[in-house]
Amino acid sequence: MVGFNLKAMAAVTALLCSATAYGQGAYIGGVFGALDVDARGESPLNGGIRAGYTWGSGWGFEAEVTDSVINGEFDYYWYDYNYSLATQAVYATYRSPGNFYLKGRIGYLHEELEIDNWEKEYSDNGASAGLGAGFKLTDEATLELDYTIIESDVNYWSGSVVYKF
Repeated sequence: MVGFNLKAMAAVTALLCSATAYGQGAYIGGVFGALDVDARGESPLNGGIRAGYTWGSGWGFEAEVTDSVINGEFDYYWYDYNYSLATQAVYATYRSPGNFYLKGRIGYLHEELEIDNWEKEYSDNGASAGLGAGFKLTDEATLELDYTIIESDVNYWSGSVVYKF
């Protein structure tokens, strides 16, 4: 019985190692999604670039830059204002093994808020974290869906297609 358990453990270990090694390498891709801003009005839609590297263990790092493709809008007294929100971030990441996988990320983010007809731009820095899931479309391409906390009142729901090289 002990011999069977060792063989089963060796087989599972080999399977997990092959699944994670399969996901190792550098990647780059496009990201697009909706910001969920806690303000009255329309939230912006952001697009950008995501690039990173994942080791065979599933751990890695990722950089992401986004900007508003479609501006948001909010009402302030009698005026309507358009605004955009740009982000630049670096994250430590973890992806579980397999063709369908879960992803977590935590890191540092810089954001810049620009409001039309306001003289001052606003920027902020701080911690950011997210959860997601991915699916391997081909050996090189994956589809990922993510939820990222930008700050306490701003969240980013995004999808990306990344190409591993």
